Amino acid sequence: MSTANKQTSELTAKIINPLLTSTKDTFEMMLDCTPKRIGLSLKTKHVPEYELSAVIGITGNAVGTIVLSVKKETALNIYEAMLGTKAQEIDHEVMDAIGEITNMIAGGAKAKLESLSLSISIPNLISGKGHEVHYPTDVTPICLSFESAMGGFCIETGFASSI
Repeated sequence: MSTANKQTSELTAKIINPLLTSTKDTFEMMLDCTPKRIGLSLKTKHVPEYELSAVIGITGNAVGTIVLSVKKETALNIYEAMLGTKAQEIDHEVMDAIGEITNMIAGGAKAKLESLSLSISIPNLISGKGHEVHYPTDVTPICLSFESAMGGFCIETGFASSI
């Protein structure tokens, strides 16, 4: 493994625990459910696991991407839990709810990584099967798979040092 790849892997690993904690905390606080991590894998392609993704770019002493990828049913359940009303399809309001949850997860992780002086972008939402998300060059993203009362979802992330 090259030195750059080793540093990238170590940096992504450093970010995993704050992301896990922030995901759990956000789901418990905002959705009244505790997600259970059911998998951890390296991504071999840039296609997220599910059909709706909220993508947040990260800059600072590290650059990278955090993605919340959810099933349609999961998105609809999150929307209902947050707003108390049902939706039948993924529309702008449902996408806004997924974006807000992603923002909370990224913000919680950022707060635990003060040494990296990170800034987070606003979430960009992408829907449709087979969409791609791009990560910094030479980064192999990690996928954290979860199951919850809301349904299945994944947090996908990959980071590289910017210094």
